[in-house]
Amino acid sequence: MTSFLTSMMLAVVAFVSPVHFDVLLSGNFGEPRPNHFHGGIDIKTQQTEGKAVYSIGDGYVCRVSVSAQGHGNTVYVRHPDGYTSVYAHLQRFAPFIEAKVRQFQYSNKTTDADITLEARECPVAQGQLIALSGDTGASMGPHLHLEIYQTDNGHLMDPLAFIPELLKDSMPPVADAIMAYPQPGKGMFCGKNTPQRFDLSEGAITDSLFAWGKVGFGLLAYDQMEGSANKLGVRFTRFLVDDKEVFSSDVDNIPLSDNKLVNIWGDYNYFIRQQEWFLKSFVEQGNTLSIIKTNNEKGVVDFNEERPYRLSYVLSDFFGNQQQFSFTVIGRREEVVPIEETADSLHFNRDMENCIDAEDVTLSVPKEGMLFDAKVKTAQRSSRRLSHEVSFARQSVPLAEAAQLRIRLRKEVPDTNKIYVAARKFNARNPLDFDNETFVKARVDGEWVECRIRDIGEAFVVAYDDTPPHITPVAERAWEDQQTICFDIRDSASGLDGVEGYVDGQFVLFEYVKKSSHMVCNLRQTPVAPTGGERLLSVTARDRCGNATTYETTIIY
Repeated sequence: MTSFLTSMMLAVVAFVSPVHFDVLLSGNFGEPRPNHFHGGIDIKTQQTEGKAVYSIGDGYVCRVSVSAQGHGNTVYVRHPDGYTSVYAHLQRFAPFIEAKVRQFQYSNKTTDADITLEARECPVAQGQLIALSGDTGASMGPHLHLEIYQTDNGHLMDPLAFIPELLKDSMPPVADAIMAYPQPGKGMFCGKNTPQRFDLSEGAITDSLFAWGKVGFGLLAYDQMEGSANKLGVRFTRFLVDDKEVFSSDVDNIPLSDNKLVNIWGDYNYFIRQQEWFLKSFVEQGNTLSIIKTNNEKGVVDFNEERPYRLSYVLSDFFGNQQQFSFTVIGRREEVVPIEETADSLHFNRDMENCIDAEDVTLSVPKEGMLFDAKVKTAQRSSRRLSHEVSFARQSVPLAEAAQLRIRLRKEVPDTNKIYVAARKFNARNPLDFDNETFVKARVDGEWVECRIRDIGEAFVVAYDDTPPHITPVAERAWEDQQTICFDIRDSASGLDGVEGYVDGQFVLFEYVKKSSHMVCNLRQTPVAPTGGERLLSVTARDRCGNATTYETTIIY
């Protein structure tokens, strides 16, 4: 296991804190999330926005992005020692960065922005103000997300290794439960051939455990720190059998290409149902994570002797705080029962190309496109839309590579350019319900509609959108006094694709209002000079199927 001193030696760059207050974390590096590891640390900002954010080192701003999704408003700073730092969910940029953003937005007549800058354009010094903290993008509350990655290859690094004095922590990780995974057709655990959960009580398992054959184990655990109730990820894990290490993990230096492998290391199916991540202490086929080391048996325990086996977990955080617990499993000979296959289901295997060819739907998943093996069953339900609604599993099945889906059109339409595919996730807690619908770009090929999908555990239907977005003025009476224009802009089908505003034919920027469908334009921050007279305001909103609405009115400015 890498020690604290070793981690310190790896951090050759002398970085400083991005904030000037005591740091508490709501999330740490490498926490398992659906389809990705958490790429940085989340610094609490005292439940408010507008906290000053500083560059952790010398360098230059190499990228700035503005979006209502993902990281929201984000600044990237490239440092001369081979690392890039990322500051996300920002409320505003520092004026010298804001100027670059505004220039791009007005030149390209767009609100969303993703700007690449050269070294000479936007240099910064260590400790220089670059932004104010916020709650933009897919943030669940005010905080600062800080990432550090290797510039040349994009590998994500634990920021604590670069700024170890950022916070103090003397609390060790906590283990909540283990999961036993009898290997299909090769092992039994407590008389069963299916996964079983066992909770820990005061660091111990009170159940009597027995097994025969090959069994893997998984652990539900979290790290903690003083002053924060948040459950954080565990940096170091070791799993020992009779005092011999069979598995270890060090959650650091993660290639972006490995992000989806979190769904294999973690028990993804259990997480979807229960919102808890059991991380497996054995390696399954397709799990090539470099942060994991195992013995020749891939961490799987072979209970092949009738005797007690002593199993132990050792958990440590970045600061060396450690917890260890052990439990005993009795080797007890019994017949290994094979897993029964469901006759009406197909088995999709990641080692081969998997296809479904039915009358009204075809699905093709490339070889190694599956992250893990899964049972699929084609289902078609009648729909008032342009096709049957089709599904292949009633819970999320994410893919390593996109699959090709083709659905047969059952109705004629006046304009095939208005066709798209609507995808709906099954609600894991209520299999008869769905989460919100999402847009999937599609093309029409004769009587077939073709698209690329990245999760075969959704329901898909061919949809049609010839209805333009809706634009509704908000608090119109206050526009003149506040010199700020506000509209509610939304689209009920394919979704918004862009908004443009003009005053007397001159472009003005409308910006997102976080967590809402409102967009605002502060006239005082536009290049339009006030005259005190009537001006023509025109706002156009477009959706993803090319439908557009224009709203025009006169304003006093």
